[in-house]
Order: sequence, then C-alpha cells, then structure tokens
Amino acid sequence: MVKKNKYKWLLSILSKQIPFVSSFIILVLSFVLPPIYNAKATIVLIPIFFWGIEKTKSFDFIFVMLFGFIQDFMDGTQFGINIFIFLSIYFMAYYQKLFPLDSSFAFSYFAFSLATLCLLFLKYVIISSMFITNINLFNVILSWAILILCYPLFYWILQKLNMKIVKRY
Repeated sequence: MVKKNKYKWLLSILSKQIPFVSSFIILVLSFVLPPIYNAKATIVLIPIFFWGIEKTKSFDFIFVMLFGFIQDFMDGTQFGINIFIFLSIYFMAYYQKLFPLDSSFAFSYFAFSLATLCLLFLKYVIISSMFITNINLFNVILSWAILILCYPLFYWILQKLNMKIVKRY
C-alpha cells in the first residue's frame, strides 16, 4: 500500500507530460511517413486540436509554436506559416470550451475537418502567393483527406491515453 502512494507523485508528473510527448511523437511520425502522391499530411494538427480541447493546462501554446517552428523548418516553408496554422487550430479548440457546444466525437470530427480545410487552403494561398512551386491545390486536398482519414485512429489513441493516464493521475 505504501509503494502505490510512493510512486503516485511520479505518475502525476509523468501524466502532465503526456500531451507534449504524444504530440511530439506524432510530429516525428509525420516526418517518417512517406508522402502519398507528393502530399504529406500534417498529422500533428490532430493532437494539437485534441489536447487543446481536453487538457489545455498541460498543453501550452508555447509547445504549439515550437511544433510549428519545427514543421516550418522540416517543410522548408517561410518561417511562421505553420506556426500561424498550428496556433489557429489550437485557439479554435481552446476557445471551443467557452461555448456550450456538443463534445461528441462527431462534432469534434466535423469541427476539425472544417477548420483544417480552411487553414490548409489559407496555407496554400499564402505559399503560392510567394511563388513557391512545390505545392499545388491537388496536394493540399489530398493531404487534407489523409489527415481526415487519420483523425479517428489518432483521436482514439489520444482518448485512451487521456482516460487511462492523464485524467487518472
């Protein structure tokens, strides 16, 4: 009985790091996964949106800016574009709590789909206006479709982490 209480403080500290660590792992995974028809989905938007809704105190916007900076560096885009996109999706999720909206998976899926479609199109407009030719509209739509198809799997994994570890400790 004493041993459980002895390690509870350690589990409490580790559970507060789960949002950052899981998001960082998914960010690294997005660089490892091969592109499909030259479209690379930015799957780190899924944990940013999820943790923005679920655990805003453990997942600060400084982490979101760091992930955006890393994504800008790895994509080779102008610095600040992905930071803007990531912060936009984070604050959409964060301020969703202020309104008495439905918290079901279906509503979350619809809100994420619509927000990412608008933000990825905005990213395309910004990048194409800078005459960067490595992006086209077909790749944007394909990467959005991949992102939407990946959402249920990553949402389920993050929800299990949240219920089993983060909320428990």
